[in-house]
Amino acid sequence: MSNTLPKLDLIYFKMRAFTEAIQMQLCYGNIPYNYHFPWDYFDKPWPEVKKEAGFGQLPLLVINDNKRVWQSGSIMRYTASLAKTIPDNIEDKGISDAIFESSQELFQPLNATINFRVGEDYENFKKSILDDFKPRLFYFNKFLENDQSGPFFFGKLPFYCDFGTYHQFSLIRVLDNTIFDDFSSVKMFMSALENLKGVSEYLSSRPELIGVGKDPKLVIDGKNVSTGMKPD
Repeated sequence: MSNTLPKLDLIYFKMRAFTEAIQMQLCYGNIPYNYHFPWDYFDKPWPEVKKEAGFGQLPLLVINDNKRVWQSGSIMRYTASLAKTIPDNIEDKGISDAIFESSQELFQPLNATINFRVGEDYENFKKSILDDFKPRLFYFNKFLENDQSGPFFFGKLPFYCDFGTYHQFSLIRVLDNTIFDDFSSVKMFMSALENLKGVSEYLSSRPELIGVGKDPKLVIDGKNVSTGMKPD
């Protein structure tokens, strides 16, 4: 069996959303990939691209210019197999998947609030999200405390559930940077993941997200560009 890594093209929009955990995991595993906006990869506007994407959705992962995987969770699990961030035994695989899916439940309306909402609308959704998140945080912290051997959900090594959870927590932290202050295990988890080789480099080099709640933009190649689903 060949150990050659596949050619990976990851296609998504201008926002800090569905592909962040995927890219962190790929960088941690030292798995090369190319990131594209859909209008660049397909050379046509997104409305025309939709019919070429699986179920008309992004993100989309194109493998070896041939096979296509859509849905962020499916892409996360596929890239986890490449990065070796899946537990060995079937029970832990099930628990890892449960933690990952629980973290993804935070995504709506978190994504839209961070990337698009402004003014009073932003403030209203921010309050609702934080009020809903605080009871959930207790359970995530409890899972982290259950394993005393390391900072991650399964000890010293991160699995794909860790990357998925970190991304959602990092968006929550944009809304309230003190929310984890009383949860030492969560703070240790966040710091440990941020300092992983590959992840640290990715986080320091990815487009900066600015203007949240006022005029959200990403800083791409030194230019402030609006978040969204079409080119500036």
